[in-house]
Amino acid sequence: MPYTGFYRDVLREAVINGLDESADNFLMFGVIYLTESATRDFRDMEPEFRRQKYIQLLLENEKEAIEKFSTGTSVTVWRRDYFLATGGNDPDFNGWGYEDLEYACRAIRRRKKFPLPSEFALDYRNFQTIVEYKGWKSIYRLFGDMTFQKGMVLFHAWHPVEQKSDYMAAKARNRQLFEKKLADFRDKEIEPDPLPMYGSGKSLVLRNNPWVTNRWIAPFLGEIVHIDEDYLPSETFMNFLKESRFDRVVFHNPYANSRVKALYDLVRVNNFPFLVVERGALPDSVFFDPCGFNADSSSYSPEKWDRELSHEKRTATLQYIQRAVSDDESLEAQSARLGAASLRKKLGIGRGKKILVAFLQRPTDTVIENFMGSMGTYDDFLRLLARLPFALRQDWVLLVKQHPLEVDVVNIPGAISVDQCNTKDLLELCDAMIAVNSGVGVLGLAFGKPVLHCGHAFYSAPGLTREVLNEDDVVNALNCFKPDFEKSLRFLSYLINDFYSFGKFKTRRVKWHDGSFMTATTAIDFYKIRFPGRPEMTRHLRESVEVSSDSVLFDRYRASSAQVLAIEKASAAVKIIKEAQPKSASARAEPAKQTVALPKHPPAKAMPSWRRKARKLMNNPIMFLRDSRHAVFRAIGNSVVVK
Repeated sequence: MPYTGFYRDVLREAVINGLDESADNFLMFGVIYLTESATRDFRDMEPEFRRQKYIQLLLENEKEAIEKFSTGTSVTVWRRDYFLATGGNDPDFNGWGYEDLEYACRAIRRRKKFPLPSEFALDYRNFQTIVEYKGWKSIYRLFGDMTFQKGMVLFHAWHPVEQKSDYMAAKARNRQLFEKKLADFRDKEIEPDPLPMYGSGKSLVLRNNPWVTNRWIAPFLGEIVHIDEDYLPSETFMNFLKESRFDRVVFHNPYANSRVKALYDLVRVNNFPFLVVERGALPDSVFFDPCGFNADSSSYSPEKWDRELSHEKRTATLQYIQRAVSDDESLEAQSARLGAASLRKKLGIGRGKKILVAFLQRPTDTVIENFMGSMGTYDDFLRLLARLPFALRQDWVLLVKQHPLEVDVVNIPGAISVDQCNTKDLLELCDAMIAVNSGVGVLGLAFGKPVLHCGHAFYSAPGLTREVLNEDDVVNALNCFKPDFEKSLRFLSYLINDFYSFGKFKTRRVKWHDGSFMTATTAIDFYKIRFPGRPEMTRHLRESVEVSSDSVLFDRYRASSAQVLAIEKASAAVKIIKEAQPKSASARAEPAKQTVALPKHPPAKAMPSWRRKARKLMNNPIMFLRDSRHAVFRAIGNSVVVK
């Protein structure tokens, strides 16, 4: 039962706790359980007095009115997209209990709001009486403590409970399942499959991989059906989509092979909704494009991005650029950065020399095989590079960098090979860059350098970059072309603030069928999702906890923590004392044995002092410390509050 104004308080609390700022934020509210008579009185009382009255009775420990109280509850508020993406309550639970606790424990571990207690999986004590920061209940209740300390609480109306019902009988089984689920999530990150979002329709997915069936975007795809392209004949494909009532087709790389390409062409020609999910050109970036793939997409046309920037977007873009040009992040593994000056010196390039750096690509890359444009072939591009050292003015030098994963080394006579140099160092050093259509061109814009491209590039636009097809075009561009700073800023802002999503990638290097290497993405943990037609979703991927144990929320645990600390220090102290004692007579070198007649009842000997101290330590560690002749131990003992 809520008090008057409870739901208004919830909405304000959602703002205070940043549910719009990070999807993994959530709220929890405590519950005061009323007795049968108190339930009647609560309902008869003037609504504006209920909350304060029954919180007062709780604080006074009025047993006739208050049955029990808990701040570790299932009264929680979640963002819908987060709840669906994380699978909600696990359907493996059946009957009463634990499915809500298991879900919240997953969220607590992912959230990293408080430090994890020792023995997290331990089901220790109950939410009301726990005073040790041990087991999952000790951290669970902190989320409800936060709102209760602000006076937000719900009241539970009394009702009869049938303890022997079949529904309640499942509690013991559910508890065992709960403990197993905790371990599975902790050790293997296992949790239920994501749930579809209402109104998201039905999606045909051709590839089952971390890009298109990712947990964090799956709810937006609605009901997901995965069918490999080998089982989808192009002749009947459109009829199949309509008869099966699909709302969209989801592609990873629509140019992956001729079969996928045929299906991609069909949906485009027939104006059937589709979505392409692939890696972007910036570190951590992913795009969800409903208009195409790379250079064939209208998503990069100037009307999408060539517009005046707001102050907020301009600032965010400039900050991103500043980070991008100074950090070490890259799409592929790179050597350590040296800096432009050190690199120039290492390469032996004299001061005053201008530098054109060429970034090679892989001949089998999708954008090379499908977007060469008027350049013709990749070999034509390499022949152009081979002519440049003789076509450029004497004050220009050509540097050539292989793709980091390419195994076949290309030698360009007259050029300096910089395969082992960092891409960002090269962009900082150079006066211009050239490529077919490499994503490095976007990074070149961030560095403010003239970007020359020879093929169809998604970043091609007047004033932004320059297309070149022969050495005369290159020489002319180097003499005349300067990128429009404002246009570059607008294009980058569009990618950073509007179009690209971002996530942390887990990757591994694998050998391809032709002997070359590729980077395989095994998981993407999104921290910014921009999905067409949906509000932006942000998650903070925290490296450390947000609230330390110095918070007043931890006051209930301090006495126990201090006692444990005192015992640990006392144990260490007694170890030192024992080690300082002289060795026993039996441990010393024994003289020649003599037979001595022992009395029948030997006289009693005084207990050694170290043994007395050890016994006192075990029986009363606090007094052991307080009575110590060492000032440090006395201070520790006097600081402990005994309850």
